[in-house]
Amino acid sequence: QSRIFEFQADKFSVDLGMSSRLQSGLTKIHLENLGAMSSDPWYSAYHYSHPPLVERLAAMMELDKKAKK
Repeated sequence: QSRIFEFQADKFSVDLGMSSRLQSGLTKIHLENLGAMSSDPWYSAYHYSHPPLVERLAAMMELDKKAKK
């Protein structure tokens, strides 16, 4: 459930035109926490409460592309 909320929040940042700032902030936090940049999709779906950073960044970039059209 929280994965859905994370993607909804990311979409909200895109709608506000703030996705690049959110992407930058998420990346900084992730690097400071020494998190894995990519993880196995099945493992993360079962064990992680939040989507991996790579998935969130990719989703935001895709939404940015759609918003510019």
